[in-house]
Amino acid sequence: MSAVDGWGSANRYALEIAAGHVQSRAIRQRGNVIMKLDLASTAFLAQLASLGAPGFHEMEPEEARLAGGQIAESYPPGPDMASVRDETITGSDGAGFRVRVLSPTETPRAALIFYHGGGWVLGDIDQYDTLGRQLAKRTGAAVILVDYRKAPENRYPAAAHDAYDALTWVDANITSIAGKRVPIIVAGDSAGGNLAAVVAQRAKAENGPDISLQLLVYPVTDGAMNTPGYANPDNQLLLNTPLMEWFWDHYAPNKKDREEPGASPARAKDLSGLPPALVVTAEYDVLRDEAEAYGEAMQAAGVPVTIKRFDRQMHNFFAMPGLLPAAATALEYVGQQIDRHLATSSEVDAVIVGAGFAGMYQLHKLRQQGLSTRVIERADDVGGTWYWNRYPGARVDIESMAYSFSFDEELEQEWTWKEKYSPQPEILEYAQHVADRFDLRRDITFETSVTRALYNEDTARWNVYTDSGEVISAQYLIMATGCLSAIKTPDIPGADTFKGETYITGLWPHEGVDFSGKKVAVIGTGSSAIQAIPHIAEQADQLTVHQRTPAYSMPAFNRPLEETEIQQMKTTYRDYREAQRNHLAGIPYPERNLMPAAAEGDNERKARLETAWESGILTALTSSYMDVLSNQDANDLVSEFVRDKIRARVKDPETAETLAPKTYPLGTKRPCLDTNYYETYNRDNVRLVDLHKTPIQEITPTGVRTTSGEDSYDAIVFATGFDAMTGALERIDIRGINDMALKDKWADGPHTYLGLSVAGFPNLFTITGPSSPSVLSNMIVSIEQHVDWISDCIAWMRDNGHTTIAATEKAETEWAIHNEQAANLTLFPQANSWYIGANVPGKPRTFMAYIGGVDVYRHICDSIASDNYQGFETA
Repeated sequence: MSAVDGWGSANRYALEIAAGHVQSRAIRQRGNVIMKLDLASTAFLAQLASLGAPGFHEMEPEEARLAGGQIAESYPPGPDMASVRDETITGSDGAGFRVRVLSPTETPRAALIFYHGGGWVLGDIDQYDTLGRQLAKRTGAAVILVDYRKAPENRYPAAAHDAYDALTWVDANITSIAGKRVPIIVAGDSAGGNLAAVVAQRAKAENGPDISLQLLVYPVTDGAMNTPGYANPDNQLLLNTPLMEWFWDHYAPNKKDREEPGASPARAKDLSGLPPALVVTAEYDVLRDEAEAYGEAMQAAGVPVTIKRFDRQMHNFFAMPGLLPAAATALEYVGQQIDRHLATSSEVDAVIVGAGFAGMYQLHKLRQQGLSTRVIERADDVGGTWYWNRYPGARVDIESMAYSFSFDEELEQEWTWKEKYSPQPEILEYAQHVADRFDLRRDITFETSVTRALYNEDTARWNVYTDSGEVISAQYLIMATGCLSAIKTPDIPGADTFKGETYITGLWPHEGVDFSGKKVAVIGTGSSAIQAIPHIAEQADQLTVHQRTPAYSMPAFNRPLEETEIQQMKTTYRDYREAQRNHLAGIPYPERNLMPAAAEGDNERKARLETAWESGILTALTSSYMDVLSNQDANDLVSEFVRDKIRARVKDPETAETLAPKTYPLGTKRPCLDTNYYETYNRDNVRLVDLHKTPIQEITPTGVRTTSGEDSYDAIVFATGFDAMTGALERIDIRGINDMALKDKWADGPHTYLGLSVAGFPNLFTITGPSSPSVLSNMIVSIEQHVDWISDCIAWMRDNGHTTIAATEKAETEWAIHNEQAANLTLFPQANSWYIGANVPGKPRTFMAYIGGVDVYRHICDSIASDNYQGFETA
């Protein structure tokens, strides 16, 4: 049956009246406008136009309601329901209104409150019965149709009050409606979409019933009627500008009332914290622009919003079940979105953000303790930093057999590392092996990012929002986001104008890059660049390295591991792990020399430093004497030793001096291990640019312009580092007690207690967070210590009947003072490093890692735990 045939049983008078929704003469004059719609809608409008009846806005409300009701009689009946019952609700102002509860044949998995359209003047639940039944069948939700009071008999805010009263009634009667507590969805089309949006705002403002999702179908959002769609002749179909003015004049004749958010939700000052929303619009609709603008405004406020425009459709198409094929398509789309939302909406004991080594081990531990746990990961697999950092030459700078989990002896024995310093693919393979071995992926949601996390003081739980629109309720929120996971995008003028290939080392293409025959620029000479540059130089026709600050680097002397040393380590792993836990940096060999540098003569010192150099171990030089990192004279001796090594490795004296660091002490920026890094500058196709002498002015469409001129390139590699320690945490909108944003609390620098907890943020834990040893240590050792401590803390809370735990302000302040004092006893503050945030413009300068050592820190943490978690508040 065609759309036109479907009207055969309709009352002809009603059909003639309905024709007034369109300007028939204009449509006949502009036949091409109608054909912008799909065929069924075009045929429907053409039939209406041929009748030439007056529009609704030319009628009295009662006459218009009669016509609308008679049109609805032609709708085909909806599917059978398990039950249908009408109820009368007494509203907050004493007035009564009807609701209809449509129960699907299966057990309801949600309660969907639907407010019908009709400009607050027309429509009722009888006319929307078919649509309500179809929604109930497709979504599996109990659908509650609301027959709110209409204008002009009951003007604004009567309909809005009834809409909210319906929400509170459903919330109070949820178990009788659905058999158990289920998510509540507010929905509506046109004026009903307006009411759904108003209800969501009021529920937020008054801490009313929890709303899981807003379904807003071409909603009215602004009584100003000043969006472009109102002036577009193409949109004057079925709903036109004069009819919208008629609706507003009946509903809110006082123009000041229309400026209230209760009438125009787009005028609300703060849209943050609203439930996720699905906004459905039609291409040719006067309401399209204001509906989409409202969706975009919610998105800008941090609300997860999906906006779906149905092309070649007009207003009201969604409410024409069985008449327009597009209505069925839209219903299916809405059903799919609600399926996704309801299927993933959940309540768990703990949410972990990140599936790197920290997130995987934390998931394993909480599982062992019987906690229901979800991990949210933005990548499509595990691995964290080793998933993203795939640039050529990427490899670990801690010996592989030491950079591995110790929590499971069988895992230690079954996995065999191939190289002294394993490359990224092998480390990622290890992470994937761990995930497989402990069946971790079933509790990890991949390709999903956490956008915000709000602490609910009433429920003492975290509401965790994702970019998929999911909201997860959790007692514990554990941030395993990593210290070096927030990429620092290039802040060079013109960086987005370059027409050639651009790459960021921390976001390297998984398929790899071939630089053969190309002119390449690398900007940055940190750890990633030092590893990548030798490999790029081997491929590129010409490589230019732009260096702002040179790094101290020593050769890794990487090699395949021999079977004998592998077996020796596996035999003594237990003793070695204990030594790791009780070492300053979690790297027990070579042992730290407790002699000051001045205690030895030049020859003895040189021999000791040569041994350290030849070891190829990251901490060998800084461990060569006890005062290398605390005494400037001692550091100068070791620093000059390294500079001499650089001079010996680089043939051109000027280039060697440019590569030799002189402005900061050795070890106060992350030291590097390399393979042929300095030797790369001996190649004929490699050139070094000293940005202190010739700074970059801008990136141009063809290359890089410095103060000495412009060079053209085929590709630019940005090795610009990370917003370390705090970046990944601050990029999520985390809000604790009194809606305090973590980013605001850290505006003057990150203060935590032990790098594990933040005052004012109950049950929030940060693995290797700011002011813990983290980046100054073997990260796996610090990760395991933090995960074990957090897991033990949660077990203690549950054993002792505590619901929440958070650091006190006093303990947090004392730890911050201690952390700063410890750093000031060393040379670390002298360097403009990412340890203090110096690489990020505007970031507060504060030393972000605990320098006291893994061993001392572990003792402090254990002592605090054994003293019933001194410095923490519990409830």
